Amino acid sequence: MRRVLLTLLLCATVSVAAAANGALLVDAADFNFGKVIEGTIVVHTFILSNPGPQPIEIKKVRASCGCTAMALSDYSLDAGESVQLDTRVDTSGFGGDVVKSIYVDYMTGSSESKTLTLHVAGNVSRAQPYHITVGDLNYLFYILIDLRDAEAYAAGHLMGAINIPYGEFAAWAARLPKGVIIVLYDQDGALSDEIAQALFAQGYSDARSLQGGLNAWTIAYDEQFILEP
Repeated sequence: MRRVLLTLLLCATVSVAAAANGALLVDAADFNFGKVIEGTIVVHTFILSNPGPQPIEIKKVRASCGCTAMALSDYSLDAGESVQLDTRVDTSGFGGDVVKSIYVDYMTGSSESKTLTLHVAGNVSRAQPYHITVGDLNYLFYILIDLRDAEAYAAGHLMGAINIPYGEFAAWAARLPKGVIIVLYDQDGALSDEIAQALFAQGYSDARSLQGGLNAWTIAYDEQFILEP
């Protein structure tokens, strides 16, 4: 019982000293994600807080590895305020026990810069040959759009294509994500060229028109990857 009381007393003393020195506190400096398969994106949120009495200015958040990404919404904390530090660790290429460090550089008033160190750790097992990581899927992801009318689309279209008829495309354009390859096609490529140019003008630099449209595809590859009723 005496040892437990002594431990509690030491913890309380450390907390009081940290507050008096204007230290940045965290709910838990170490996060263990357990065991995951290689390629898993580990997500965790640390809660940073300022116990006072002076404001804290977070100067920089950095990581020991490029596989770790951080997002912090507020870099200035008044006394009593807290903020979420969202972290993402991509385990692609790693195996066995993994420890990633995150460093939060901050200042209190005119004091010298201090650093709070956080850790994300766990065990990564090798992926199987039939696995694809979410990161790889995100990299390979593309949107295939058939601009022909619904009847032509139903009669036969490229596998994976969604149907947005040319006349309805303007209403859909705002829903399309940027930074993703968008492949458009119609029967001969005329309409898809027009739409691709319009998307380019709106900042969709990855929009593409299938040259020659579905006609060119069937000449080159016959019915390969054509889905028919």
